[in-house]
Amino acid sequence: MPGRILLYVGMAMLLALLVYGWSMPPVDASGFRQTQTALSIDWMARGFPVLSYITPVIGAPWAIPFEFPLYQWLAAMLVSATGMEVGNSARLVSALFHLGCIGVVYRLVLVIRPDRALALCIAGAFAVSPYALFWGRSVMIESTAVFFGLVFVWALALLRERPQGAARMIGLGLLAVVAAMLSALVKVTTFFGFAAFVALGVAWLALREQGWRPQWLARHWPMLAWGALSALAVLAVLMQWLSHADALKAQSPLGREVTSSALSTWNYGTLQQKLDPATWWGTVFKKRFSGAVGSNWVFLILLVVGLCARPIRAAVALLLVAYLAPVAVFTNLHIAHPYYQAATIVFATSIVGLVVWWTLQRAQASGKTSRPLWLVGLLCLLSLANVGGNYAKRMREARVPGEVAQIAALIKAGTPAQGVVVAFGQDWSSELPYLSSRRAVMVPDWAPTSALASMAATDDALGGLPIGALVNCPNAIGSDAQRSALQQQIIARYSAGIAARSVGQCQVWLHP
Repeated sequence: MPGRILLYVGMAMLLALLVYGWSMPPVDASGFRQTQTALSIDWMARGFPVLSYITPVIGAPWAIPFEFPLYQWLAAMLVSATGMEVGNSARLVSALFHLGCIGVVYRLVLVIRPDRALALCIAGAFAVSPYALFWGRSVMIESTAVFFGLVFVWALALLRERPQGAARMIGLGLLAVVAAMLSALVKVTTFFGFAAFVALGVAWLALREQGWRPQWLARHWPMLAWGALSALAVLAVLMQWLSHADALKAQSPLGREVTSSALSTWNYGTLQQKLDPATWWGTVFKKRFSGAVGSNWVFLILLVVGLCARPIRAAVALLLVAYLAPVAVFTNLHIAHPYYQAATIVFATSIVGLVVWWTLQRAQASGKTSRPLWLVGLLCLLSLANVGGNYAKRMREARVPGEVAQIAALIKAGTPAQGVVVAFGQDWSSELPYLSSRRAVMVPDWAPTSALASMAATDDALGGLPIGALVNCPNAIGSDAQRSALQQQIIARYSAGIAARSVGQCQVWLHP
């Protein structure tokens, strides 16, 4: 009963979020990233390449691929097949993968321990998590990467737990390899958490079962061999994909600033960040611990209970390390982006599910079977309150056209479809290009001086297409006299003979 309640409430909330957000643009949270994904889907659906997909946001030749576009391709196929709006198609694909995650969590727990109540509690805790619910239906690649990461762990767990014939063993091994490659290609920072979980789990088993003995190695060689092969396959395909993606990015001056090597420090953060107590208190505890249940303090209490409960202590400790390991490695990403916890939230919710199950076992032993229902009721209320008071509020605000949406509407109505937007003061966000359905050169404050000089002298960044609009919002590009002069030259170049319009704090020049 407790696990079923969590699952049913989670399913109802997911459906409500999908329906409520169906007609709104993907700017309810982290609009920078959601619209970047939606923009790629939009241009794929128009017939542009898949593997060398374009994200026309920082100039010609428009291709700045990051992740392998499996999710984008599926969403674009749905758009082409149904005529569905890009944002809706992307949300639906994301939600379907999220549902798949819930199912794989349930099956995975049954493989590790064939206890249906335990599997329902852990799957239900994931299903009702407010954080998992919100990001599981967003226009993001997160649920896709998590799904394949879970399939990878499930396949390896089957290889360990059940005697296999040769054909079944090979089939499960290949499933593990393919799932690992797809999870890493879709989002390597997400796959890292599942790889760490597997490594920790194998190390724990080896210590508990004296894994250095030949008999143990002989019994577990399929899991170990296919796990090692998965790791090698991931490294091979990642190197190929990153080489391909970086070569495409390097074709434009601004694109060279977002290659994998250029973003290395941004991705991993600094040693000072990793060792700073403020990172773990201010970011991890205060901002991220609430994701699992909607309250950081309630999750902390459940975590302490789990670490003190002898039957589940080791599992809780392993899940906690897997939950925090990606933060320790990709520290800056987890500080800067609230959606990065989607990669690890399943480990936190599994701790919650374990505590619910342990409470259920104690209640059944004592005959006080109503106690787990009180805990489940608290979890459901916390999730409802967090979704209603936090995420639903963001979704309501996203329905009201803001400054960027107003500018996009002007551009869409007053410029030709082939026109390119040049914009200052909005970083390299994809919100304006996506909402206006135009290619763009979004000039961030960090743009190299050489790129500004090129734009001031030539139209190379437009890729042979006409200028459609110039947008100038408050910015810090002109940090010195040279950069300020180059910016003014670019503005003069693309505003000549056109009257400016004011939208909020921005000036807009339209080229009809």
